[in-house]
Amino acid sequence: MKDQNNCIFLVDDNPVYLNMGKAILKDSYTTVTIPSGIKLLEILSKTKPALILLDVEMPGMSGYDAIKEIKANPETAEIPVIFLTGKGEPENELLGLSLGAVDYISKPFSPSLLIKRIEMHLLLQSQKNELQTFNDSLTVKVNERTNDINQLQNAIIAWTSEMVEFRDEETGHHVERVQQYLQLLLGAMENHKLYAAEVSSWDIEAFIKSAPLHDVGKIKIRDDILLKKDKLTEEEFENMKLHVKHGKMLLDSLQDKVPNQTFLNYAKTLSYSHHEKWDGTGYPDGLKGDKIPLQARMMSLADVYDALVSERPYKKAFSHEEAMKIISEGGGTQFDPDLTDLFLTLSDEIKKVSSAKQTKEKISSSG
Repeated sequence: MKDQNNCIFLVDDNPVYLNMGKAILKDSYTTVTIPSGIKLLEILSKTKPALILLDVEMPGMSGYDAIKEIKANPETAEIPVIFLTGKGEPENELLGLSLGAVDYISKPFSPSLLIKRIEMHLLLQSQKNELQTFNDSLTVKVNERTNDINQLQNAIIAWTSEMVEFRDEETGHHVERVQQYLQLLLGAMENHKLYAAEVSSWDIEAFIKSAPLHDVGKIKIRDDILLKKDKLTEEEFENMKLHVKHGKMLLDSLQDKVPNQTFLNYAKTLSYSHHEKWDGTGYPDGLKGDKIPLQARMMSLADVYDALVSERPYKKAFSHEEAMKIISEGGGTQFDPDLTDLFLTLSDEIKKVSSAKQTKEKISSSG
């Protein structure tokens, strides 16, 4: 579309006013005279002026009808429109302004007044355009800065979780898998309307982002316990169980320094409660049933499944089928029974994620 910053459209069915207006404006503006509202809309489809001077009373299409079309079209809606009319009643002026006109000038018009009004509205429009350009530029810069912060945040989360898993002789692929299991489970919950009311209040992106921090407390567990290849003694197991409290403590400390980070609230929930069991035999608080936060119940399934199919210092990896059988048997005791049933329906998708990521780990370890 052609853009003419110094072009004025003068629309009137009376040739006298067209000629008069063109003569008044010729020294300052390029003036296009248009004899009807219908012709105006036709020309607007090809050329966009800086401002429109529009007569109200015209045959075929009135100025009021024409401005409705102009304002309804996103391509022309921002063009300033000044009504020129012989109707001086307040109600007519109010109607014109309510339809989107920026001004209302009565005929016969004063040349100096017409010029001054046009100058004023073009200046206002120019300032408006400059402000919009500034706002658009500011929005881009804010979005870029936000993206930089998010990338840094994600990198720190990944780095922290990999530090923990490095000590645990795992790789970062574990947290990637857990995140994908959670995403699959969330999708199935949405499709089946399971816990829909509660999930609808979540910040899903922040929840998924928080998942890698669920075992951050392991960073405070001694190596001789964390990496022990034999079964832990009762005392050692009690020490290992403290990682959920260590995790919450570390995340509380972090949240004191960077408050209002939603993902840290989710991270604390996952870190502290993902070892609770549906029947109340879990830790640290022995919560039972739906007293266990839903996010932690979801993480429990994802985390246990991945632990089962992964090799650890103290065990060989189970097959996908063996792991799903163990998950199934734990429904109603270790795991939320409804979530367990849903998790089992995702068997094929979960196996694809597990197989793909396990392959990556083998490649990484061999390289």
